[in-house]
Amino acid sequence: MSAVVTTNVAGDKIESGSFLTRIPWYYQMAILVALVGLLIYVTDMLLYSDTRKETDKMIEQVQTLKAKNAQGSIIRQNLQATEEALALRREEMDRLRDLLPDQVEISKVYDNIKDLMRNNRLELKQFNQGKPAEAEIYTAQQILVQVSGSYDALGKFFSELGFYKRILSVTDVEIKEAEDNAQESGRTINSAFMLTAYYISPANLEKLTKPQPAAPPPANKGPARPPANQPK
Repeated sequence: MSAVVTTNVAGDKIESGSFLTRIPWYYQMAILVALVGLLIYVTDMLLYSDTRKETDKMIEQVQTLKAKNAQGSIIRQNLQATEEALALRREEMDRLRDLLPDQVEISKVYDNIKDLMRNNRLELKQFNQGKPAEAEIYTAQQILVQVSGSYDALGKFFSELGFYKRILSVTDVEIKEAEDNAQESGRTINSAFMLTAYYISPANLEKLTKPQPAAPPPANKGPARPPANQPK
């Protein structure tokens, strides 16, 4: 930058020229940098502001989709766990139904027990059913049984009950010598015991087979929108 030097009447030198030529160079550099920065800012606002807004909007949408995808993954995992639990429950139900008859089939179990007694030459004298005892899954039916026969036949009968396909238990066993007239016919002992049979009642069966209610969807924790009739 050049400057014009003039001399006044008194002989003093006076510099003339533009404003930039009369300030130090580092101020000139600072002003130039500020002008360049202002130009870049204005250019960015005019050309890229809309693009930046669209980019921010797309990033927000991507984050929302990621959150929904994570939520869907949790729901799928819960559904898979529920299906596995249901399959295990069905297998358990099948095993229980193999061991525990329902209330209709329990009469057949009683008939089978009586057949075992006859096959082992035990004379049935008493078969009194008590009051059923309800439990969470099964119902226990106690039966007071009295039989007459030989000691070996009674032992064989108890052994066969141990391998019976249904769940049975024998408690309070009492064995006494039979009367003289019974011994003459080969029945040397009289025995009384408590036989407990287990079965599934209709109420328990419905409770076990009833499908579980589906888990409620997670609550939406997003910001609540103001009602339409109120100003935002």
